[in-house]
Amino acid sequence: MNAIKTYQIGSKTYEQRPLVLGQLRQLLQLLCDVEVSLERGALGLVAALGDKLPRALAVVLTEKGQSPADKDLDAAASEIEFAISPETALEVVEDFFDCNPIVSLLDRVGQMIGKLEKQARNSSTASLSSSPTATSASVTPSSGA
Repeated sequence: MNAIKTYQIGSKTYEQRPLVLGQLRQLLQLLCDVEVSLERGALGLVAALGDKLPRALAVVLTEKGQSPADKDLDAAASEIEFAISPETALEVVEDFFDCNPIVSLLDRVGQMIGKLEKQARNSSTASLSSSPTATSASVTPSSGA
């Protein structure tokens, strides 16, 4: 698996690399209200993105020789939208899953949540067993004298 994918879009060469945190943040902001089903594959993702597809492509693609931090997303999205073919757009989306193992990342997050839940259950059980013994109801409370 090649970590860098290259595309000729219009007169420019773009690269797709594994996401960095800044790109992930940008992508999550873009996708916050998009319902995505990974079962439908690249075409399903393209359909779900709709009008947001050019900006999503601008997030994941970086002009060769440029840093993801230096991108003007609005300009890149506008340029890509009118230069990329539907076939290349689908290829970029398919390659995205090769460059970014999203499923394994989600698995790891799920495992972490499972561990946290187990720790929370264990700590709540431990705190219950270490709590002081309750006073019997037959004991008369002090009058405070």
